[in-house]
Amino acid sequence: MFVYDPTIVPAVHDFQEKCKRYSKRESRLAATAGVDGTARSRDGDAHMSVWEEWITENGDLGAFEVVSTSTTANLPRPIRMQPALSAERWFTFFEPSTADQPNTEFRMTADSDTVCRAVFAGGIEEDMRPLVWKYLLSIYPWSSTERERQAIDKEKADEYWILKSKWLNDQELKETPDFIEQTSRIEKDVLRTDRTLPLFATDSGFGGGDEANISEHGLPGSSASLEKMKDILMTFHRYDQGVLGYVQGMSDLLAPIYSVYQDEPTTFWAFTAFMKRMRSHFLRDQSGMQDELSTMAQLVEIANPRLHKHLVQCDADNMFCCYRWLLIWFKREFGFEDVLRLWEVLWTDYLTDRFVLFVALAILQRHADVIIDHLRSPEEVLKYVQDLSDTIDLNDALKGAEMCFYKVRFRVNAVEQIRKSRNLPLFVSSISDDEPAAAAAVKEENEESSSADAEVPLMTFEWEDNQNSGSGEKDPLLKGDETPESDISRTPPLTSSRGSILDSNGKEMSPEDAKLDDGTTLPRISEAVHRIFAESSYNEVNSTV
Repeated sequence: MFVYDPTIVPAVHDFQEKCKRYSKRESRLAATAGVDGTARSRDGDAHMSVWEEWITENGDLGAFEVVSTSTTANLPRPIRMQPALSAERWFTFFEPSTADQPNTEFRMTADSDTVCRAVFAGGIEEDMRPLVWKYLLSIYPWSSTERERQAIDKEKADEYWILKSKWLNDQELKETPDFIEQTSRIEKDVLRTDRTLPLFATDSGFGGGDEANISEHGLPGSSASLEKMKDILMTFHRYDQGVLGYVQGMSDLLAPIYSVYQDEPTTFWAFTAFMKRMRSHFLRDQSGMQDELSTMAQLVEIANPRLHKHLVQCDADNMFCCYRWLLIWFKREFGFEDVLRLWEVLWTDYLTDRFVLFVALAILQRHADVIIDHLRSPEEVLKYVQDLSDTIDLNDALKGAEMCFYKVRFRVNAVEQIRKSRNLPLFVSSISDDEPAAAAAVKEENEESSSADAEVPLMTFEWEDNQNSGSGEKDPLLKGDETPESDISRTPPLTSSRGSILDSNGKEMSPEDAKLDDGTTLPRISEAVHRIFAESSYNEVNSTV
C-alpha cells in the first residue's frame, strides 16, 4: 500500500504514484481478462487488445525499466553485469592437469555455450582477448587440442604468405586497372582510419611526415602498422574477389582486429572470418543493409509503437538514421576499447546472431522521448542519432539490448501462441502472377518449418500498431513479405505490397479469420523477426546467473 508522506521528496512521491497506478492496472487486468487471455475493460463495451496492453507498459520509470505486470513478470534478468573473463576462469574450461595425470592435449571440456555466456555476461580481459577471439571467430575449433591449434597457426600463416606473394610478386597484375583502382581506394581508406591512436600514428620513416604528404598527395603519412593493414586488405581483395572483394568501410572493421594481434597472418584470418558475417552489409545493391534496416524498423514498432509512429510521421521509419551503426557495428559511436568489448559480445551469438539490432534498439529506446518531443524531420533524426557518437555508455546499452531482446521475444511469442490456439494461417504471402506456384512454395516451406521447429510456427506477418483499435477505425489489410529464407541478399521492401492470407495448405483465407474477439487484427510479425527468436541459441535453463 502506498501512503503519501510529505517528508518524501517530490521525485520519490512521483515514483510511488506511478507504482500505485501500475498496481491498480495489474489488478484490473487480472479481474477483467477474457477466457482467451485478452484483457478487456470492466464495462465490456470497449476492448483492450494485446497490443494496447503492451503499449501501456511504456512508462518513464527508467531508460530500460521493465514493469512487473501480468505480461512481463517472467522476463529474465539481464546477465550483462558479471566480471570480464579472466585467465584463471578461462583455464577452468579445459581439462584439469595434475602431477599424476598431466593434461597433454589441453582440450576444452566446457561446451561453447558456457564460454559464450561468460563472454556475453562480462567480456574478456585484455590479455586473454587474442586467444579467446580465435575461438569466437572459428579459427580454433572448440574441441581442438594444443597440438592442433599450433598446427592451425602454422598452416594459416603459410597460407597467408602464399596468398600475399601472388599479387605482391606479379608485376603484370599490378599494372591492371582494377589493381591500381583498388590500391588507391585501400590507401585512402587506411590512411584515414583511427589516426588518433598511437598504433596508427604517422611514422616519418615511411615516406615523411603528415604535412609534407598532405601538401603533395592530400593524405597524411604512413607507418609500419598502416602499411601492414594495406597489405592485409589487398590480400583480402584478391582472396575474396570472386565473391565481393574490398569495399569502402572495411578498413574500419580491420583496425580493431589488427590492434589486438598486430600480426599480418592472424589478423587476416580473423578479419576474413568476421567478414563472412558482415559481407551482406557491403553488397553493392545494398540489399543486405535494406534487410537490416527493415528488420530494425519492425523491432522498433514492436518494442515502442509510439516511437515508431512518430518516425513514420517524420518520414524516418526507413531507419536510415541507424545505417552507420549497423554497417560497421558501432565502430564510430564508441571509443576504441569499447568497440573491442562490444564486438566480442556480438561474436558470441549468445542470444541471437543479430544482437546488434537490439543494441541499436536499446539506444533508440533511451532517446525515444527526445526524438518524439523535439524532432520533426528525417534530417533532424539523422543528425541527432549521429551526434550520439562518443556519448553512449556501452554497459548500459548492452544491458538495455538484452532486456529489449526479452521484451520483444515475449511479445512475438504471445502473438504466435494466440495464432496457434486459433488455428490461424501460418503465412501471409504476396501472390505472384503464378498463384498456384506461389501457394505450393508456401506449403512446402511451411512443412519444412514444421519439422524443424514444431513448437513455433513460421509466420510472415508484418506488425500493425492497433493502439487505436477501439476507436472504430478500419484496420489495415495484411501485407505480404516476399523475402525467401534462403536468399540473404534479398530484402522485403520497407512498405510491402498488399498480399493474400494463406493457411498451411496454401489456401487463401479471409482477413476476418485473423482478427481477435474485439475485432482488432493480430499484430504482424515479419519472417526476419520471427527467425531471430526461432533460431535463437538462448536456453531458458541457463538464464539464471
